[in-house]
Amino acid sequence: MPPLSFLEGIDLFTEGILTLRKVEDILISYTNNSKLGKGPADEVVKLILESDEIRFLVGTRINIAHQDPNLQIDLEIRRTVVKRVAMLLEEKLLKTVVINYI
Repeated sequence: MPPLSFLEGIDLFTEGILTLRKVEDILISYTNNSKLGKGPADEVVKLILESDEIRFLVGTRINIAHQDPNLQIDLEIRRTVVKRVAMLLEEKLLKTVVINYI
């Protein structure tokens, strides 16, 4: 996983689709007894668990680097992954989720 980055005024700043896919994986198997690690996706999940409302601000620009058919990484359109994460948050964790696309 790409490491965390830091930006003044931002609670958590990570890479993007790779981290989101890992967040989804963690949420799928998450229970009240789950132990979270210290990776970027784990940190995102920790913030989510502390929040009642989660707002996604999702960019819609296509990353040309992710369009290479030779890539062996599961890179999906971020809108699809965000929608699946939002559904998990709403249905499994009873969070309020707002998604805005820019």
